[in-house]
Amino acid sequence: MPSIKCPVPGCGYVTEDLDVAVVAALLTLHNNVHSSPSTAKVEVKRPCILAASTRENWPSFKSRWSEYVDATKITGQEKVEQLLECCDEQLRRDLTTSLGGALTDKTEEELLAAIERLLVHEKRLTVPRESLHNLPRDSGASSDEQTGALTQTDNKGEAEPEKDEKPQNHHDMKVTQGVIERNISHKEVQNKDNSLLEIERKDVLEKKISRMEVAGQKLDKNSGGIEVCKHFVDSSDSDMEVSEEDTESGGFMVIHKADDVSPLEKQEELLGKLGLSKYVKGEKISLLDVVTQSSGKRDLMSDIPWHVFSKILMLDYRGRDDIISPAIENSLATDQTIQGPKKKATVDFEEMFAGDMDSTSLSSMPHPMDVLLALFMCSSNFLRQIICEKLFMCKLSIPLVIPSVLGEEPLSLLWSLRSTVAEFKLPSGDLYETSVVTHPIPIVSCLRVGEISRSKSKFLNEILNDQSHPTFFHRDCQNGMNGRILSEGVLEIAWYFPPKRHENIDLSRDLAFVNLRGDGESTRIAKSVEFLCKISSVVIVMIDVNGTGHSDKIDSLTSKFSHDTQLILLVTKQASTKFDETSKMRIKKLIDSLQCKGLPLENIVFDFDARGEKNIKHLKSKISALINMNLAVRTEEVSIEECMKLADSLKIGVDENTSECSKSKKMASSIIQGICKRGMDNLKAKNMPLQCQPWQEWAELHKEEHRRERRGNDSMDSYMDKIANDMRKLRQKQLRLIENPNIARDAFLDNLTDPVSEEILYFLRWLKLHLDEISRQTLPSLQKECSQKWNKIRECEDATQRAALQVELDESEKKLAEASFGLEHFMREIAQAYESVQYMGNEASAKTREQMQCLPSIMAELMLLGYPLEIMDGDAAHIPMKWVQAVLSQLTKRIGDKKIFVLSVLGIQSSGKSTLLNTMFGLQFAVAAGRCTRGVFAQLLPVCTEYSGTTYDYILVVDTEGLRAAELGKAKLQHDNEIATLVIGLGDITLVNVKGENVSEMEDVLQIVVHALLKMSLVNKNLKLQPSCIFIHQNVSAQDASQKLRTGQQRFIETLDKVTKAAGKQEDNPQYTRFRQLINFDINKDIFYISDLWKGDPPMAPVNPGYSENINNVKQKLMTDVMKKRSFHLTADKFCARLKDLWNGILDQNFVFSFKNSLEMDAYNSLESELSDILWSMKSSAMEWFNSKRNLISNRESELEKLSLDLTSECRQHLDKVYQEAVKRLDNYFITHEDRSFLEQWRANSALKLKASYSNKADSVIDNIRCEIEKRKIQIEQKKDMKAYINRIMTEAQELAENLRLQEGKSKLSEEELKDTFREKWNEWLKTIPQKEKEDLNVVEQINDTLERVFVQDLPLLKKVQEERCLETARENCVKAIETYATDRIYLSRNGFWNMLSKDKDVILKYLNEVIENVKAVVRDKQDKKNQINQECAQKIIRCVRETVKKLGSVLKCSNVNELEICLAIFLCQYASHPYSRISKLEPGPGKTYEVVAYGILPAFEQVLLKTFTHYKEVMKRVKPELMLQNSSRNFNFDIKKHTQMTKEKSKSVEQHVQPLIDNLFVDVQTITDKVQCFSEHSIEEIIHMVVSMESKCNDVSFTKTFRTELIVYLCQFCLPKFCEKQKRYVEDRDQRLVYERDNYGPCFERFKNFYFKFTDEQALANVLSERVAKAIENAVNIDVARTLAEDVRNNVSQLQLKPAFLKSVLSELLEVDEFREFHLYLSDLDESLQKWLCYYIDRYLFTQQTNEPNRYTTIASQKIEGLTSEVCNKILAEAPTEDENSFLMWIKDFHSRVKDILTLPLEDLLSLSEGYNIVSLKTFTKSFSEIVQKSQNVIKDTFRNHTPADHKDTQEDNVYNLIAAECKGCTERCPFCSAPCSLNTPGHTEGGVNHTALEHYPEACGRYRWKDSQKLVTESCTMLVAGDARFSCGATNGQYHPYKDYKEIYPHWEIHGDLSVEATPYWKWFLVQYEAQLAEVFEAERPDIPSSWRRITKDDALNSLEK
Repeated sequence: MPSIKCPVPGCGYVTEDLDVAVVAALLTLHNNVHSSPSTAKVEVKRPCILAASTRENWPSFKSRWSEYVDATKITGQEKVEQLLECCDEQLRRDLTTSLGGALTDKTEEELLAAIERLLVHEKRLTVPRESLHNLPRDSGASSDEQTGALTQTDNKGEAEPEKDEKPQNHHDMKVTQGVIERNISHKEVQNKDNSLLEIERKDVLEKKISRMEVAGQKLDKNSGGIEVCKHFVDSSDSDMEVSEEDTESGGFMVIHKADDVSPLEKQEELLGKLGLSKYVKGEKISLLDVVTQSSGKRDLMSDIPWHVFSKILMLDYRGRDDIISPAIENSLATDQTIQGPKKKATVDFEEMFAGDMDSTSLSSMPHPMDVLLALFMCSSNFLRQIICEKLFMCKLSIPLVIPSVLGEEPLSLLWSLRSTVAEFKLPSGDLYETSVVTHPIPIVSCLRVGEISRSKSKFLNEILNDQSHPTFFHRDCQNGMNGRILSEGVLEIAWYFPPKRHENIDLSRDLAFVNLRGDGESTRIAKSVEFLCKISSVVIVMIDVNGTGHSDKIDSLTSKFSHDTQLILLVTKQASTKFDETSKMRIKKLIDSLQCKGLPLENIVFDFDARGEKNIKHLKSKISALINMNLAVRTEEVSIEECMKLADSLKIGVDENTSECSKSKKMASSIIQGICKRGMDNLKAKNMPLQCQPWQEWAELHKEEHRRERRGNDSMDSYMDKIANDMRKLRQKQLRLIENPNIARDAFLDNLTDPVSEEILYFLRWLKLHLDEISRQTLPSLQKECSQKWNKIRECEDATQRAALQVELDESEKKLAEASFGLEHFMREIAQAYESVQYMGNEASAKTREQMQCLPSIMAELMLLGYPLEIMDGDAAHIPMKWVQAVLSQLTKRIGDKKIFVLSVLGIQSSGKSTLLNTMFGLQFAVAAGRCTRGVFAQLLPVCTEYSGTTYDYILVVDTEGLRAAELGKAKLQHDNEIATLVIGLGDITLVNVKGENVSEMEDVLQIVVHALLKMSLVNKNLKLQPSCIFIHQNVSAQDASQKLRTGQQRFIETLDKVTKAAGKQEDNPQYTRFRQLINFDINKDIFYISDLWKGDPPMAPVNPGYSENINNVKQKLMTDVMKKRSFHLTADKFCARLKDLWNGILDQNFVFSFKNSLEMDAYNSLESELSDILWSMKSSAMEWFNSKRNLISNRESELEKLSLDLTSECRQHLDKVYQEAVKRLDNYFITHEDRSFLEQWRANSALKLKASYSNKADSVIDNIRCEIEKRKIQIEQKKDMKAYINRIMTEAQELAENLRLQEGKSKLSEEELKDTFREKWNEWLKTIPQKEKEDLNVVEQINDTLERVFVQDLPLLKKVQEERCLETARENCVKAIETYATDRIYLSRNGFWNMLSKDKDVILKYLNEVIENVKAVVRDKQDKKNQINQECAQKIIRCVRETVKKLGSVLKCSNVNELEICLAIFLCQYASHPYSRISKLEPGPGKTYEVVAYGILPAFEQVLLKTFTHYKEVMKRVKPELMLQNSSRNFNFDIKKHTQMTKEKSKSVEQHVQPLIDNLFVDVQTITDKVQCFSEHSIEEIIHMVVSMESKCNDVSFTKTFRTELIVYLCQFCLPKFCEKQKRYVEDRDQRLVYERDNYGPCFERFKNFYFKFTDEQALANVLSERVAKAIENAVNIDVARTLAEDVRNNVSQLQLKPAFLKSVLSELLEVDEFREFHLYLSDLDESLQKWLCYYIDRYLFTQQTNEPNRYTTIASQKIEGLTSEVCNKILAEAPTEDENSFLMWIKDFHSRVKDILTLPLEDLLSLSEGYNIVSLKTFTKSFSEIVQKSQNVIKDTFRNHTPADHKDTQEDNVYNLIAAECKGCTERCPFCSAPCSLNTPGHTEGGVNHTALEHYPEACGRYRWKDSQKLVTESCTMLVAGDARFSCGATNGQYHPYKDYKEIYPHWEIHGDLSVEATPYWKWFLVQYEAQLAEVFEAERPDIPSSWRRITKDDALNSLEK
């Protein structure tokens, strides 16, 4: 029909020349465009494009897309997104595969070009294979004319012959319309109406049909079907391709055009579907990838590879074939349904038949061999080796040559097969193990030519195995009908080993069978065919009878044979093929041809005869016989390794020929050559000397060091010293061996680099392969020798001969152990090298130390790559702890705090433990090379993503040597106990491997296991950390297990109960009688029965799939049940700590306490840290709340009592809320923490602590509220009294300003001059302010009076004590000053001063005594003349000081003479001022009071010091602690002779008892001074009462009067400075003049200045108020900054976070300072020492000036200042009221209400300051006010910038020092024996049942202990003495000797773990060596006997010991 135009005017639409119905429909559709109103927006539909579309659809889509873009005006990224929306899902997936990356990142042009390229897909047709074979062929026609016809119906794979009009030339093929319709996607037409749908469908059909027109033949479109010509399929000339697998199937062939989809595109598509595209040419899959990702899930095609990996690694051979799950089948069926609806068949049976043979479904499913080959292509070379090993065990074929895939050259797998080991038979009949690639073996190959009826692969399987095991995959295997894409041309290899004890076998020798997949005559696999022919000994060629007419095919193959390769021809026949005369003639012709070429007739075999196909057994026997016969004529055999040399000539790559592999092979070979040159005897001693005699002897000595079983009568110290020296000699020997050349070790170390590269991995693998081969060559003969001698011993009855034979056997076993040589021994050698270098320290050369430093890092990297770490050396039965700790430390750096689940296995020797673990996780524990596992190995692997629901990140699998090892002999029981204890203690769960179900043979092993469980149970009595065990019975068939389950399990439990009872008796715990008392054991869930490993009889038996299933069940139990229920999780660090604790316990044979103590302390320290944070958050919140309410109180003018009640209520509400949040946080901690099983025992006590802290804090805050209220009341009263005076002073100030302005005329005064003038007048004004009578309380006099009243009967004694104390204090301070400034460079350290002092001590003390006497004379002179001490006295004292300094210059050099003068002057002025000198009782002058400042210097003296010395203030700040007398006064030394009437025998015990009580007394007095607000006599009375109470605690001690007097004087002097300071503040707060000056001086001066300069009222008032506001801001910052500083210090100063860290840091600092005085202070006055270092750390962090940057204190203060200033300015500039006469008053009130919560600005003060000002412009005032306040922040910042630590301390009591001290000082108790501090952070922890414990105990010399007879200081530690039989005597024992082991009776709150092996740490050993003389002198004892080994400890060793 002609084209028709649209009738609408202006429209240019014209239809095409189509059918009438079509044109009508198009016009109807087009008319919709014109039917809408013009105002409506036309909706433009987006076109679509499908994956099933063809090139013919492309122009139409492109045109519509352009129209869509023009209509919608889309651009840029939106255009790309819309284009992607046009594509269906399949096309988008294809685009992703094709382009890679994110599609949205592509351009429109790139996407359009990619879509066009993809639209080349042709639909594949399926036809019956038999129909093709039966098609007649015209030999005279050309290939283009040879066509055939078939009919395909409903695309279901069924075809029927159809009549043809020209039968002589063609056969027609009738294809129904439904075939094409399947290619029309429903999505193309889903939005069309019915008419348009029909039109478009016809259009698509026509285009499809037109593409199928062939050879000029037109198709009749009007007929019932569409006739399509079909090319005749010819095997050599056809342009069709036929899948080879389908030609063997007897079913359907998949036929497609050769130019349809290229093989390369098919391969890419398959790899994409499998999710492997990124691995083909990118980074290969590693074993860790497989372990992480492999799973049993098969929901998607991309899951298949990981499923296959999982199955193969678990030795389940079914995993190769069973790759398609129902879910994948359904997904494929769904995809096909989406492409188009199937037309229902007209006959039911046709649908049934076609349903099973759907070629589309078959072609969509991957072929199992394709998947396996894809895995090999995508795996790393190391993973390939593992796959090959697993496939070999499964008796499955292994790829030998991978064909060309993705255009790459073929690749032969030599490296992949190298690690596969088999047992071959020697000509002698003996068996030996070696690699399958190195052993020469006959190769029998098999290939086919053309299509054959019999399955070649299945036939080979029959030859290999009578069990019909699918070694070679074939069509009858699961998924055997799937189309093959990748594996065409692959060469597979499998090995045949004849049974050892069977007769009448067909094949009697070891053989390798190679199978070629594909047609042997195909050009695509020509390289594989040629390689196969050249390497084979015998080639079996299978050919169909129809192909026998072409002998040239056979000739072509034989031409490629090697010179002695034998041919066996196997002729097959199709069942439908008629064997007529023509066929016989053709065969005869072939036979004649082959015989002429030398092929024996018997080598031609037919699989059929006249009766049909031959019996397979008969055929197998025939072929086997021919193989034997043909191999007999062979002259030589070659290995696979030799065969691979042919690969290069054929351009077949070899996987070993990479540069990394080749280079590594050379490196490993050079080491092996060096080993072999030195001989094969004594391998270890010659090549690995470090781990032999030195290490093994060292290990024995180390055990003896802990156990002391051979000590005899030697003293402990001398015996330990001897052991230490012997151990050191052995380490020195190792070090010499390291420094000397060693070919093997040195080359090994040189080849290790950090980080680990691929080259290193190859090197290690090559080395392992070579070493394993050496072991396989040497071990069998030795094992045979041992076995023979064992048999002789069993047969021998004579005892003497048996003993001689036993000696021979021991020697043979020693040789056997020596000959066992593998890679683990190299790793052990570097471990020993590292250990010895670490032990010897700087004695090793720098080069050696540097070389060793990187080794732990390398080993940690190897662990992450899957290499096992040897934890215990199996030969020495010892753990190289330094090495293991270093490796695990490096591992922690790499994985952090990832959670690790530890799985261990235990069982008898050779019971299959390693095989079990390897099967379960795909690991590589050694099970071959003739060696069993020796020692303990750990391998780390990530948790599989399949089990992501668990809380673990890694599994650490621990494999052990077997129990009951024969070679251990008598040491078996002890050794097995140690192994079992270690393994069960390490593992979160232990697999106990039992061979068989009969446990009677396992009773001794089970008893070992029960011993270990019992020890763990004792550990977990309080911790609730029970071990878990799973018992696995191997080699039990499933039937037997089910039948014997009940009786067997009951018998097993009875056995466990029996051995539990026996173990309980042996461990002295007879209450343990049943196994369930040890662990929660479920008889139904914790026992597994596992079938035998092999399915059938070896050597051809594969691994039993049931074994894999059973192992997988155990794995599922672990991963889904056990791991999810575990509440305690280990990290690498925690595992290391657990290992160390276990090993120490095993060494000490005291496992329980060692492990329990460590676990408890770790858990408790964790809890303390959390509790500390919670308590601090409560404290900080309380402080912040109270600080905010201080302003509210200070700003309140009335109703203070009501405010007090309100704030008290609000405080409780606020703190209650904070408390509830803290309770929730603590509860959550206990619930969620990984150590919750440990922590539960302290939960109740922690809650009580939290509640007590809440109550105490609430009470404290409420007390502070009341105190602030009282202060505010006093302030209000004072202001009421002073208001009139304030107004008068303001008036006079204004008058003064006017007068000054008038007097000066034009010359105005500067601001400084104004200040001086105003200050002079201000002092006059202050005197006019009357004040209430001042409480003229003199603290010093009050203390004096109280003491005189108490000691009224002993006043002379009191006076004498006071004078002595005053003199002693002055002398001590002066000596400290001299020491400080005598540290000149002439002395190497301050220790030099002590050396100097011993030489010139008398001279210096003489000068000091002279100057003190001169000071006394000055004071007495004034007394005699009855004159008052004045400034003249001070000047005389200073002159005396200067004369003395000049004299001192003759004996020492001072670094700063001026400062030394100042210090001495200060101390001597204090001495002269101090009333305790009792020189004279001075009376105050008329109108004056006797005042002494806080540090005890008369004001008159201080004025002279200020005027005389420029740097007086700076020096004063430094010496203030000494001035305050607290340091020296606290060191009250108890003198037994002077202070008691005890006998000499009891003196030391009394001193040790009393001195701690005195120390505690000072702590209690400090508490009193901290609590009081002002001094009162009651405080002194309370102190005196405390002294009396302390004396009453010592009933058996008779104290002298001197003791009580001196102690009370010391205590009063100690608290005097604090009392003075508090009293001074108390008085100042109530002094009206001081209060007025503090609050009003600034505003008054500003007002005075404003009057003088005639500022406007706005400007003047702004100046006045800004000064007051600035002061308020400064005050607010001062109040709150301490809390912020403390928060900052807690978070950033690691040394001050918890007490353990604080103690370690202090000890480190003491070591750095290296002064005995500091050590002595730490040991004698821990609190003072810790306070000193606490201040040091805080000062260093907060006040250290950074380069060009403010210090931290200034930064934090500035941030607060800026924040407050900004907030105040915003409130100033807030919306002001309307300006009128009351507006300013309203603004003042509003401003006050806005700032009253953040600043102390009482409204009355603001109103008072504003009086007299007339504010005309409120806006001008607020602007000016805000600007001045903003500027004032710089002044405030400067104030804080100049602050020193002393300034901050003086600001308020809750300063940062006190706040942090309360947090990190913790418990103040010290060990009663060695003075080691309790390390716990919470004071009073004993009330909650947690005893005192120390991080480490010191030598008891540190605690003043000495031996009774010799009086020598004790060097042993508390832990050692508590474990021994020693006794002690002290005050607590009343001088009686008490056993150390019963110390709890005397000190019940201390926990000291007794351990004979635990000496003092190197730190304190170094200390004793360094300061033994000083310590003995101070403690009045003899110097200790120090072991010689201690003197070798360096300072670095001491420092390093703190980190352990």
